[in-house]
Amino acid sequence: MGPTKLNMEEKTIVLALVREGLSNREIAKRTKRSEKSVRRVKIAANALGTGATPMRKKGTGRKRKTQTRTDKLLKREVQKDPFITARELKGLHADVLGDVAVRTIQERLQKDLKMPCRRAAHKPLVTERMRQQRLAFCRRYEQWTSEDWRSVVYSDESTFKTISKGQKNVRRPMGSDRYDSKTVLHAIGLSV
Repeated sequence: MGPTKLNMEEKTIVLALVREGLSNREIAKRTKRSEKSVRRVKIAANALGTGATPMRKKGTGRKRKTQTRTDKLLKREVQKDPFITARELKGLHADVLGDVAVRTIQERLQKDLKMPCRRAAHKPLVTERMRQQRLAFCRRYEQWTSEDWRSVVYSDESTFKTISKGQKNVRRPMGSDRYDSKTVLHAIGLSV
């Protein structure tokens, strides 16, 4: 990343040091800025003539297509439905996002709002009947000792098949839990 422009506070400090009579080199050393930056501030302040701090020049480049308000709208919609796509967002709010490209919406979500698109995690759906069966199993054997369990033979011969509609993308904030119930695709586990 290149050097940043001096903010108003830094310009004020530079001008105060100029009034104290310090050289450009000394001011640059104290403010940890280049001598060229110090010279530019001095020239801009002399052009104003009133001793006022010069304002920053208007930046170049294209104007942003979305404002802060639009970004908040995008974030709110994604928090409501993490599986919504950028194209669906644009269609849902055509009045606000009509002239904004789908790629721009994706970029705002990913870079500015820190909500990248990821593959949704698959998690088996545990039905109420399955919960009851598991609870009944635990209650049936809760009195068993370690000696009783030594006579049990364990095997991994059961096969399970998960049924789902395939991969789906989800947007979730960086650092959030992958297995959060709002961002997980539930599949029904069938034992065969």
